Amino acid sequence: MKNHFKIYISFLILFGLTSCSKLLEEVPKSQVNKDQFYQNEAQCIAGLNGCYDNLTDIFTHNLFKINEGSSDLAFWALDDADASFAISPANPGVGDIIWTAAYHGVMVCNATIVGINKSPVAEGRKKSLVAEAVTLRALYYYVLTSMFGDVPFYTKEVANFDDLEEITKLGRMPASDTRNYLIKDLAEYAPALPQIKTSLIVGNRVSASLAYILIAKMAMWEKKYDVALPALQKIMGIYGSLQSYKLVDILFRNKNIEESILEVQFAWSATGIRKTTLVAAITTPPRTANTSIYDGVEILELGDKANPSTSITPSDHLIDIFNKYPNDIREKIVMARDYNDKWFNRPSRDNFEGKPWMGPKFWAIQMDNKLDGNNQKVFRYADALLMAAECYNEIGNEAEALRYINMTKIRANIPILEVYPGKQSFFEELMDERGRELMGEYGRKWDLVRWGIFYDSINNTIATENEKIKANLRPYHEFYPIPDEEVFRSKGVLTNDAYKQ
Repeated sequence: MKNHFKIYISFLILFGLTSCSKLLEEVPKSQVNKDQFYQNEAQCIAGLNGCYDNLTDIFTHNLFKINEGSSDLAFWALDDADASFAISPANPGVGDIIWTAAYHGVMVCNATIVGINKSPVAEGRKKSLVAEAVTLRALYYYVLTSMFGDVPFYTKEVANFDDLEEITKLGRMPASDTRNYLIKDLAEYAPALPQIKTSLIVGNRVSASLAYILIAKMAMWEKKYDVALPALQKIMGIYGSLQSYKLVDILFRNKNIEESILEVQFAWSATGIRKTTLVAAITTPPRTANTSIYDGVEILELGDKANPSTSITPSDHLIDIFNKYPNDIREKIVMARDYNDKWFNRPSRDNFEGKPWMGPKFWAIQMDNKLDGNNQKVFRYADALLMAAECYNEIGNEAEALRYINMTKIRANIPILEVYPGKQSFFEELMDERGRELMGEYGRKWDLVRWGIFYDSINNTIATENEKIKANLRPYHEFYPIPDEEVFRSKGVLTNDAYKQ
């Protein structure tokens, strides 16, 4: 069934992969097959499986390098359009990949919602199945609005050429309108989802906590802290005390940990399933050929077949925020100066002041060439707690703001904030704490944009370390341009006004 959705013909037309004549030949067959489906719960679940497929096209090294490796926390010293902010509508970099994958995900979710609603499945069960697709659709739109800002928004099924024509005429809908719609949609359906940890759901499918954290994320974009907090409290009721979750578990190699709200599922096997990403390849120290020696240190568990690319480099800013608390146990997880008490060559240079590598949080055990099958961690419980701290700071509840930020500090073995330092000082500490706790989990750039500090933050951190970034960076880079191909396909309805500056 997953393959059935992958060849859904309207998607092929929407993204220019086949001709109109081919559409007219294949739509009838495609529609007949679809209409004969969704006859029982098993078929509905098979349809839902297709809603997950595009997550592994989005949460990969491509998004990692722009959200984390081109943020205030790290940079990638390569002549790469994304890494050096040389993107444009004509050269959209990974924006083209994300746009296509996310809208494919939206299209599959829309079709699945229609199919399940038409199915003879019992109404009580039907809502929980629809809720799964509704939440995944919201996730795809969360990605789109966070990355591109205002984007076309639709919830109808693209079932024929007329539907396709209608969709291609949609212009940019204000991101705030999209988010407000999705917040209401999720609030309606979240109670129908399993109210348990994601790790307890077979296959790590959508839990209510994913719906609630998406409500909170989008509400915080809109500065609706009173909307975000009840959703975050729902998550807290499910996950309990942060101290019950071990920090060592956050390594990407540790799959489907108890603290995770969303992990995107990857796998690598020499003889079996291969759904891989290259995140480990761009975060691992270089290896000496035919050995298990990585920048001068033997790491047997990484093996002798890995072929790391040029690694993303921690910024001076990331180093500084860890230096603030020397006993922070997250530092050796996120960055690596040594391993098993032996220093890597690069960090040991310049009187042991050389740059550290990205840390074991991102490395893959026995990586084969550049491929790793680590799950990608996108949302964790610690994120929700730090979001709550931010919300309470914004509404002036000093005691609760302190309480929630201190939860991650206690687990990391660093001093808590005993006295509220004022709203702005607290916010600055919160930004640093989110960097220490969540670095690499696909949200840093979007946080900077949401906070309204993207340009200044990048200009004052990695742009001071990389001349190409300094030369290319512009305020409009907070959002990616819609690729020129999509603008052309829309006959000019879609525009990139910011990039005309």
